[in-house]
Amino acid sequence: MRDTLDTLDTLEIFNTYQDGIQKLFRSRLLLQIMISLDDGNKTLAELRGVTDTTSQTILPKIRFLEEVHYIRYDDDAYHLTPQGNVISSQIQDHVRTAYLFSKNPKFWSSHYLEALPAMFLRDIGDLYHSGIVETLNTNIFSVLECFFDMLENAEQIRVVSSFMSHLHADALIAKVKEGVPVEMVVNTEIAEELRKEPFLSKIEEIAGYNHFRIYVAPTPLLIGLTVTDSTLSFGLCRNDDLRYDISSDLIGTDNLALAWGERLFSYYKDISEELSSDPSLCSGLTSPESRQGSFIFIG
Repeated sequence: MRDTLDTLDTLEIFNTYQDGIQKLFRSRLLLQIMISLDDGNKTLAELRGVTDTTSQTILPKIRFLEEVHYIRYDDDAYHLTPQGNVISSQIQDHVRTAYLFSKNPKFWSSHYLEALPAMFLRDIGDLYHSGIVETLNTNIFSVLECFFDMLENAEQIRVVSSFMSHLHADALIAKVKEGVPVEMVVNTEIAEELRKEPFLSKIEEIAGYNHFRIYVAPTPLLIGLTVTDSTLSFGLCRNDDLRYDISSDLIGTDNLALAWGERLFSYYKDISEELSSDPSLCSGLTSPESRQGSFIFIG
């Protein structure tokens, strides 16, 4: 009900203030000025260069932005006001998000984007530099190869996963043995599989390594995330059957994407329960009694 009321309120505001909104968003020059000033203060000559226009053309746009208190002139340059900073940030969010979706419309329309928590969906534009890696007939292992490549020189690895394969497990265990910190958030189904062979033996291999941690999420995981210090890999479930799509991943290497991935991992880690790292509980991993209460992990 509250969301409906908020939407109606926003529509009412738009109907009242649509002239001002349309004036801003219909003008290439106004948007270019607002975006460029977020990068730093600029003189009139610099704004002319950014917008590729003349003083005669740009000055009326500057006057409008001054009238609505989005920019000000001081020390021979134009600055964003605090109000202008907010508006510029929101404009850039919209531009980045629209660009992200337009680059790979098939990927976004065929995957269950609603799986993301709302706060991360709002910031999805932070992935605008990212590209898609897909399994192709010419290379059916492209996604897996990309996963191995991103782990090769990783100095830390964080994973959120609703699936696990022997190849993925072996690659992560190898990194743990190299001394690389690895943290994973898994769903309850994967946690149960870790109690059984062949995964139990793999886990026993790294008993005593304190830089390996596994957490169990209290909710279903409908995403896949691997984020290292240099690369992000992000995947989703398909819309049609809500099964995780192992054939395509979004790959990002820029700071915005990495920060988004770190925040998303922290979100799931914070709501999850860590599995015990007491090696003496190893024999209890596969017993019926161990399936009640806390999960147990040998780490």
